[in-house]
Amino acid sequence: MRSAPVSRGRCVVQQVGNGSGNGYPVLVIDDHELFSTSLTMALRNEGFDARTLPVAFVRHFLGHVEGPPGLVVLDLDLGHDAGGRLINGTDLVEGLRSGGWKVLVVSGSIERPAIAAAIVAGAIGSVPKSRSFAELLRNVGAAARGESVMTRDEYEDWVECHRRHVAKEREHARRLTRLSPRELEVLELLAEGKRAASIAQHFVVSMPTVRTHIRSILTKLEVGSQLEAVAMFRHQYDVNGRSA
Repeated sequence: MRSAPVSRGRCVVQQVGNGSGNGYPVLVIDDHELFSTSLTMALRNEGFDARTLPVAFVRHFLGHVEGPPGLVVLDLDLGHDAGGRLINGTDLVEGLRSGGWKVLVVSGSIERPAIAAAIVAGAIGSVPKSRSFAELLRNVGAAARGESVMTRDEYEDWVECHRRHVAKEREHARRLTRLSPRELEVLELLAEGKRAASIAQHFVVSMPTVRTHIRSILTKLEVGSQLEAVAMFRHQYDVNGRSA
């Protein structure tokens, strides 16, 4: 019989099933403490040997795996490290898989290309955080039993999504190589929020010269606005102009 939901803050843990986890190891890696704690408790209620692995310890865990592998429930947006760099859960999938762990992605607002990259790297499936805990628990249970949590058609759709995204990234990188060193500097300043007048002052040139650079940038990148050009630049480079 299904018990009543247990409310913890704004997150509701629905206790479901018959506790058939049989001690199967599950690690929850998510930087949202309320979600990860609530999910871990729900999994324990189902009989899983569930633990929460703090994001700060993930790299160490990958190099010092102990005990039998099981399933990792992984968020892809893991916040930032001590140096302010974004931690992308997709980058962890291959290491986890090489250690024998299955990886089930839980996604919030993360974009489809990131999920697709995780699937291609070896994740067994993806469940949106917007779905109920009951559905997430069913997927964890299926994975623990060695059952598929993703159809072949779904897998092929993710692979195609990844292929299209990689092709788009390569095309954008190719277009950016068309820019002259000065045009690249101008685009970087635009990405930092500088206006044309400020850029002209920075380089000690006239406004018409800066406008000429901007028109050339838009033409070479094949975009219709400065916003599109900046978006392309930011996706390919960090704030210091180094390739991402």
